[in-house]
Amino acid sequence: MSAGAPAAATDPAAYRFWTDEQIRFADLDLLGHVNNIAFTVYAESGRAAFLRETGLWVPFAPRQNVIVRLELDYRRELHYPGRLRVGLRVLELGRSSFRLGIGLFDGEHCAATAETVLVRIDAESRKAVALDAGERARLSAYA
Repeated sequence: MSAGAPAAATDPAAYRFWTDEQIRFADLDLLGHVNNIAFTVYAESGRAAFLRETGLWVPFAPRQNVIVRLELDYRRELHYPGRLRVGLRVLELGRSSFRLGIGLFDGEHCAATAETVLVRIDAESRKAVALDAGERARLSAYA
C-alpha cells in the first residue's frame, strides 16, 4: 500500500467505527456454517449502529436514509458459537448519497467485506435531499 492510500478493506486498521455481533445458532445452514443471509444481517447491525451513533438515523425524523446498493464479498466461513467485530468506514460522499465500507472480523480474520450506498431522503416526499453541512461533517469524521 502506498503512503496516503486507504487501508485495504480486509485490514482492521481501515475502520474507525466498531460494534460487536453475536453468531447465533439460528444463523447456521445445512452445511453447518453461518448462512449467507446472516452476513447481511451482521452488516446491517453495524450500519444501524453507525447511523445511530452519527445521528443519521433517528426514528420518525424528517430526514432518513434508503439503501440503493449493497455489495458483499464472502472471504471465509463463520461457525457457531462465535463473536464478530463489525467495522465501518465512510468511503465516499456524494451530493445526496454516501458510500460505506463494512468489514466483518472473526478475531483478526476478515470474514466478509461489504459496500453499501445510502441516499438521504425527505421522509414525507420520499425524494432525495442534499447532505447538509452537519451530516457531511459527521460522516467525514469516519472517512
